[in-house]
Amino acid sequence: EFDRTIAAVDYDGPWPGLISKLKFHGATALARPLATMLAERIHQRRASVDLMLPVPLSRQRMSERGYNQSWLLARHLERQLAIPARFDVLTRRQHTQRLMSLSAEERALQIRDAFDVSAPAQSIIDGSHVAIIDDVMTTGATLDACAHALLEAGARSVSAWVVARTPKPDQCGT
Repeated sequence: EFDRTIAAVDYDGPWPGLISKLKFHGATALARPLATMLAERIHQRRASVDLMLPVPLSRQRMSERGYNQSWLLARHLERQLAIPARFDVLTRRQHTQRLMSLSAEERALQIRDAFDVSAPAQSIIDGSHVAIIDDVMTTGATLDACAHALLEAGARSVSAWVVARTPKPDQCGT
């Protein structure tokens, strides 16, 4: 559903450990340097959008974690790229189990209808080119589900901007 992906790094080497610290261990100070790396890649690719939206967390996950790492990244990107970021446009309708241990097909089924665009935000999305901000893209199922909700709400196009992307098997030497 999304038309373009920009990733700062491949999800290997030191990146899984650093992103895990940001995501699960409260190392929120890592959001700024990770966002800076992503901003540099966005500049290199000469990409621009009208609006950036973080992948939303469920209420339960937000309560457990206390923050949304994708929103932290989006806020830093907003300052570095001078592109507005909003956390109240894309919403998570349902809590889903953690996707890390699921196959690509199971991920897609689990997350397919999990996102929606809030009614007051419909006019913001209509005709816009939107970037979804996330920390890691594995199969793309979450980003695809977000893009589907945004396109249904009238977005002109949707890009995925992520810190790290899991290389496809044919790209990682196996």
